[in-house]
Amino acid sequence: MSRYAAVFRRQDYLEEGCQKLHAVSQNYDRIGITDRGQVWNTDLVEAMELENLLIQGKMTMYAAENRKESRGAHARDDFPKRDDVDWMKHTLCKATCPK
Repeated sequence: MSRYAAVFRRQDYLEEGCQKLHAVSQNYDRIGITDRGQVWNTDLVEAMELENLLIQGKMTMYAAENRKESRGAHARDDFPKRDDVDWMKHTLCKATCPK
């Protein structure tokens, strides 16, 4: 996220970040948890936090790649100005679960 969706963003970095983050998230189902305890299972908590970070990261990265303007803290080097005509709206993301 720091490299591909930093404070100042560019289309080529965002596209590459989307691809890399998607590839990393495809490996999540192979995560290993060695702690089988039912009390203070930090392995399980960290695995769940990783899944959440991957989901949130993908939503942020894809939304940033899609928005072709600069607005507030979302600064695009390749689109330096606000575009109220096309982008005066919210971005809504939805996570879907595989069947």
